[in-house]
Amino acid sequence: MGAIAVKTGTLLRSLTILLTAAAPAVATAQTGPAAPAQAAAPSPSPANAGYRLGADDEVKISIFGQPDLSTTSRIKADGSLTLALIGPVAAQGKTTSELGQAIASAYASGGFLTNPSVSVEVSQYVSRFVTVLGNVPQAGNYPLDRNYSVASMLAKAGGSTTSGANAVILTPADGSGPVRISLADMSAGAGRTLQPGDILFVPPAEKVYVYGQVQQPGAFSYAPGQTFRQALALAGGPTLAGSTKRIKVKRDGKEVEANLDDPVKPEDVLIIREKLF
Repeated sequence: MGAIAVKTGTLLRSLTILLTAAAPAVATAQTGPAAPAQAAAPSPSPANAGYRLGADDEVKISIFGQPDLSTTSRIKADGSLTLALIGPVAAQGKTTSELGQAIASAYASGGFLTNPSVSVEVSQYVSRFVTVLGNVPQAGNYPLDRNYSVASMLAKAGGSTTSGANAVILTPADGSGPVRISLADMSAGAGRTLQPGDILFVPPAEKVYVYGQVQQPGAFSYAPGQTFRQALALAGGPTLAGSTKRIKVKRDGKEVEANLDDPVKPEDVLIIREKLF
């Protein structure tokens, strides 16, 4: 009986030592994951970081640890937002980061919050955007979160589709009237900086038509710098009865003088006539 009591006491002391050693690890496991969650604060979305806010834009304001003060609001015509406790805050012309700092400063200086962390995201772009339409993969409204040229904005929309022209029609918001811009020549307007409210439209691809004594008559895609000889090659060349010296070109409803090495214009019609035997 004495031996059994000694062994039992030894086992109890060993178990006590193990439990004591495990206690800090258990405490660490219980409290460890909570610390990173408390340290992480929301940050503004980089997608709209450079966008300058304007009237009617809708913004989502999140104040870390203060769900009652977080809100979604639309900027008024005078460029301000009205928030709980601090009242109106100027938003016009600010980026989301700048507006977040202004809101945080207002809550801190008013004595409502200490070192508040404020995140602002644009939930609806209304005041500053460009519309891209026509033969592009992703037509729609695109925010001007930085300076965009005609070419770079078109690239953002996926570029011209295979059925689209290598040109774009820009309708400026200033009312100056539509202008056709070739995407092959940056100096001709493709590098022009866009303004809020501008509209870009990519029309269907321009065609050149080849008929008469050719292997495969029909409509073919026009390319800048293309010649009638190249257009004829797209149609498979002349038949045995066709003459490359006897061509006819119709342009804008009229017949014009041309030879095979002259440049083609969009919608030109090339007709290869029969040889004179």
